[in-house]
Amino acid sequence: MGITAIITVWALAPEVRRLIDWRMGFSSISLVSIVPLLALLVPLAALVYGGRIRRIDRHLLAIAWVWFGGFTSALVVAVVSGNEIAAAVYSYAEFCLPAAFGLWVASLDLELGTVFGIIARFFLALASLIAVYAMVQLAYPPAWDVAWMLHANIGSIGPPLPFLFRPFSTLNAPGPFADFLVSAILFNMPRFRQLTPAALFQVAICGAALVLTLVRSNWIALALGVACFLTLSPNRRANFASFGVVATSLLGITLALHSILGSNSLSGGSLGTRFLSLTQLESDKSYVERASYLGEPLIEAVRNPQGSGLGTLGMAAKLGAAATPKAFDNGYIARLTEMGWFGTVCYLLATFGALALVLGRRRDGPPGIVPAIAAVQFTLIALDVSSDHHSAFAGVVFWLSLALVRREPRV
Repeated sequence: MGITAIITVWALAPEVRRLIDWRMGFSSISLVSIVPLLALLVPLAALVYGGRIRRIDRHLLAIAWVWFGGFTSALVVAVVSGNEIAAAVYSYAEFCLPAAFGLWVASLDLELGTVFGIIARFFLALASLIAVYAMVQLAYPPAWDVAWMLHANIGSIGPPLPFLFRPFSTLNAPGPFADFLVSAILFNMPRFRQLTPAALFQVAICGAALVLTLVRSNWIALALGVACFLTLSPNRRANFASFGVVATSLLGITLALHSILGSNSLSGGSLGTRFLSLTQLESDKSYVERASYLGEPLIEAVRNPQGSGLGTLGMAAKLGAAATPKAFDNGYIARLTEMGWFGTVCYLLATFGALALVLGRRRDGPPGIVPAIAAVQFTLIALDVSSDHHSAFAGVVFWLSLALVRREPRV
């Protein structure tokens, strides 16, 4: 199935790039890095030249047009402002090609319950495999991953020594890895009541790997997603019981990790400290830095109505003159900075309009599926507070989940 192939490419391409760099020499910019984006050109071509666009739900299509309008205006600003064209186009592709993929999925003649079950099981299988790899990576760092950590010089990951860094598995950083784990768990929530022991173990492994990433924003986002699902789904009492079983399994595996992996100091002994920091945010450096975006960066963004144009922030900036990515730990202010007032309004209308569309159809289709999709949508909106979560791989998840929501008779 084309959908699973796209997901696989996005999940594994960074690791393939590291293997190639290890054998052929490190390069700060690699053609392998754009393979996932190039893969999205296939569904785009099928959508445009196959006439499938006429099959798409008009509400979803309206959201997509608003989305394209906002980012196209920001691309025009980038060109007029003299930004690096390659960086601007790359950023545009990261946000808009996943949308084209979602529209293609929405144009397919698929039954919600069947296709959702296939995707959920595939997400869980792939996520559990790369979660196991993350644990091996943490205990016995492979040479290619060590070489990449040394050359990429990402200090937030930690030193490339056993149990002293934050695992990123086959993705390019702990954050995207944590995003994928959260998505896999949320997609499988409707299945929790029928999980086999093997599937229950897979969910627990994904949760344990999420703990090891030390990405607190994703810990919180997962909790919010679970709360959203339990609030919207039917049979809450039965769901609470099944979630209790999953949570117990997750806790058991997490507590046993030091024995399983052979270390009493996972990630430098920082697990307990990381959890404790959630109750002491005022003294946490990461939280303070993120809170600072509500000060001068926000004021500067508001003062620039047209925005700086695409390609000036994030990984896309790596294609600019400085050849270095520009981290920006607040997705909403990043969009306001690059897209200006008009583009940001379009962005907010599309993201919150998507959530409203899903919530309006939460009783359609098999029980629990649309509430799970609503949980995914809500989680991505919440995660935008930390960084962009509607582009690249997270964008694929956003548009894929949205594309699955369609008018169907309630079962």
